[in-house]
This record gives sequence, structure tokens and C-alpha cells, in this order.
Amino acid sequence: MRGKNDLALRIGGRLKGLRKSMGLSLKQLAAATNLSPPLFSRIENGLLMPSIPTLQTISDILKVDLSYFFKKEEDRGYVITRQGNRKMTYSKRGDKKKVIYGLELLVEGMENPFMEPCIVTEFAGPDEDFPLARHDGQEFIYVLEGKLELTLGEKKYTLNKGDAAYFIGEIPHGGKSLSKKQTRTINVHLIPGTRIGTFQTTG
Repeated sequence: MRGKNDLALRIGGRLKGLRKSMGLSLKQLAAATNLSPPLFSRIENGLLMPSIPTLQTISDILKVDLSYFFKKEEDRGYVITRQGNRKMTYSKRGDKKKVIYGLELLVEGMENPFMEPCIVTEFAGPDEDFPLARHDGQEFIYVLEGKLELTLGEKKYTLNKGDAAYFIGEIPHGGKSLSKKQTRTINVHLIPGTRIGTFQTTG
């Protein structure tokens, strides 16, 4: 009985923490899962052990793995990375598999992250043509150095050092360097309710 109570408390605590981090009220999440607010409150406070089907429904709505609620270790709630210790990956496109940009993820290992920040180094020039990207959520770009040609749908914009852009990820988009030297940007994907990264490299 003791183990069952501990598990109910762990599940309830993780559920409440996740719900609050997503900015959802208890009533909103209870309605989305077809549970009454009092019943949902009992689950969050560890007074009721939810069934696996109920927990799976909650997991699907919150876009987390079912195993998230059963882990014993507590989430630290933060991740620290150091310059020089982050890995660099590269995206290759086209028949000749030419490298078009390098990607340095600024943080990895944050549990249930809603943002995905990275530094992108653009190698593709203005005369090179590659398929535009689309993804869920939103994206922010800030130019650290160089000059970037940003395509958003049918329009193209020139961004210089210090310029920024914020757009919906579903808009077809892509960037090309207009500088003789490399162009570097800080890119942040904001993807509410998902743990799946959208910065993808192909090689």
C-alpha cells in the first residue's frame, strides 16, 4: 500500500508541475481529458491512482511519454551548458550533398522543453536553391554577424547584424548568407506541448 501511495503522489506531482509549466488551469486540462475538476484535483494531489488509459489520454494531450509520470528522479528544472562543450552538426542538401549550414544546439537534456535555441552558421550562398522548411510552433531569428537573406513564403528579406525576425513555423522559410564571410544567427524554436525537436540535419 505504501508503494502505491508513493507512486500516486509522484504521478500527481509530475502532472501538476507539467500542467502549470504549460500555463493550463486545472479546469482546462480536466475538460480536455473529460474528467471532472474534483477528480482531476484528487489525481494531482496523489489521492487517486489514475488508470493507465486515463494516464495515456493525459499524456497524449500534454504531448509527453507515458513513462514521464513514473520516473523516480526529480526533474532539476534547468540545464547549464558551456562554450566549447556543445556539439556541432551539419546539414547537407542537393545531389552533391553540399553543406548548407552548421547547427550548434545551445542546450540539450531539458525534460519536456518548449523552446529549442541554437546558433546557426549559414554556408549557402544567394545563388543556391534548396527546399524551404516548415514546422510546428514559432521561430525567432537574431543575426549575430553577417547578412542573411530570409525567405518567408513568397517574400524575401535582407537581415543585417542586429536585425531580428519572428514568424509562424508553418510559413515556408529558409535562410541564405549574403556575406563574403559566414553568417551566424541565434535561432529559437518555440513548440508548446511537444518534446520533439524541429531543427533537423541531414547528411
